[in-house]
Amino acid sequence: MNSKKLFKGILLLITFVATLILIFLPIYGDGQNGLEYTDNFFNSLAKGSSNYMPQMRKLAQEYVGTPVAVELAVGSDYQAQKTALLYTAAGAQVEVSGPVLKINGDLGNILLQSVNDAEAMFNNQGEQLRDRYQYHPKEALKHWWGSLKNMKGALTKQKKFKQAKVVTQIMSRALEPAYNFYGIAPASVSANVGLLTFMLVFYVVYTLWYGYGIFEMFEGLGLSMEKSAVKEEV
Repeated sequence: MNSKKLFKGILLLITFVATLILIFLPIYGDGQNGLEYTDNFFNSLAKGSSNYMPQMRKLAQEYVGTPVAVELAVGSDYQAQKTALLYTAAGAQVEVSGPVLKINGDLGNILLQSVNDAEAMFNNQGEQLRDRYQYHPKEALKHWWGSLKNMKGALTKQKKFKQAKVVTQIMSRALEPAYNFYGIAPASVSANVGLLTFMLVFYVVYTLWYGYGIFEMFEGLGLSMEKSAVKEEV
């Protein structure tokens, strides 16, 4: 037994557990524990690097004046009624027949309206959508996404592949980030280099901390793993 190594290993494990307790205390940010704070921090960085709204608006504007006529089955009468409000706000003519929408309008204006709604949500201004459509803003984005997915399929069947591709881009680069990051404050990596570096270094050090503590403790107890000597036959 090596008492020095044993003491060192136990000390490392005690401080490891003490640090773990500190991590789980709600003392970071706005009453968050360390894991919640870290999760929100990385979500903020991800949001800060996911703002494609200006590019998507420019893309949608290129299709202003492009007519679109599609029939969309959106799943239920309720969804159809709620989705119709979105397209009406975009200046389209909408006929509702049960769960089916017949839409005639301007593709560019429809996509611009979806980008405007997505940008409001991305900027955590969901009240704009609530005032406009009179229901929950995240639900509005779900109806935008679902109906545009159906529109993409309809345009593909009409062999309008270029328009279908644009619809897909609006869905993935405007609507999805807006929905996923709603309520999260954006942050830039360049403005948080110090904290980001600390978190990454701490993660590596903390992982090694535990492993080294276990190693030292077992070494101190004389339970080290050594390659057994090979017997030579005479």
